[in-house]
Amino acid sequence: MSVKVDAVTSEVFSVAPTADKKMAPVRTIPECLKRKAADELNEQESKIAEELTMLKTWMNQSGHIRGRMEDQFLLGFLRSCKHSMERVKEKLDTYYTIRSVLPEVMRTRDPLDPFVRSVIKMGVTVPLPKTVNPDDPKIILIRGDAFDGDVCDFPDILKVFTMIGDILLRDDDQMMICGQAAIIDLGHSSSSHLFNFNLSFLRKASILNQQASPLRQKGFHFINTPKSFDLVLNIFKGLMTEKNRKRTIVSHGSSLESLHKYFPPAVLPAELGGELGPVQQYVDEWEQKLIDNRAYLIEEESLGVDETKRRTTNPLAEEKDLFGTAGTFRKLEFD
Repeated sequence: MSVKVDAVTSEVFSVAPTADKKMAPVRTIPECLKRKAADELNEQESKIAEELTMLKTWMNQSGHIRGRMEDQFLLGFLRSCKHSMERVKEKLDTYYTIRSVLPEVMRTRDPLDPFVRSVIKMGVTVPLPKTVNPDDPKIILIRGDAFDGDVCDFPDILKVFTMIGDILLRDDDQMMICGQAAIIDLGHSSSSHLFNFNLSFLRKASILNQQASPLRQKGFHFINTPKSFDLVLNIFKGLMTEKNRKRTIVSHGSSLESLHKYFPPAVLPAELGGELGPVQQYVDEWEQKLIDNRAYLIEEESLGVDETKRRTTNPLAEEKDLFGTAGTFRKLEFD
């Protein structure tokens, strides 16, 4: 039985964000991140305040977007779009629009809900704490064999993934400036349950995690892959934007030696031949972190778009597959 959150979300929903709300100051970042933000993201400290004011004014005037106005949150979007105002407007609109058509992901995000907490405890998505250099991309571990398809479905996994992403967007400056590299560990069990979902949902999920997400991908590394992995990889690439297809995409088979050429043991958990100790400690840390941020995550449920008030073109208008594509991947068996 789920914890009831209706009273909380309805209260938050009734309060529209405004530019007049007192905001916490933007965090100071280390010099190495300042240099990277300036060199790679076109960031000019002297212009940040003006850019944030312009962005909040645009959001208030849009009419249809119910979004966060916190400076730190919006700065993450500016950085992800290299401070191009037009690009960040498009990404923010896409971010809230796609979330509005994914209720199975963006509703009931209470980390104390017994079912949601059981999915969190699986530890499918695990941000790792260390990188070799302080301006390297942060490392996200995705554990395919931690996904128990008898307990939950892919949308439930994506829900927790977005909950973690929302906290990283708000709190992790290295992530927002340097991007993230994903290690996708398929484990040694059958991966068939990963492909038992509707094609329409899969398309929405790909937009949520690429065009709409301010978390920039820097590479994809697959480890412990099955023999028939080429099929999986082709599906994976087919859902990528052209930009992400140009990123580093490496299949390491079952070779930890190959993986360690990109990620040395010092930044990996013991399960991947690393020195960080068992991955379970990071699963537990993130479970607690999500619980500590419960109010913030529940508040996210009230945000999105009101299409009846839109005065601009819906950024997903051309994505016809989002609303009714039939078909499901059914139990592709891998050896």
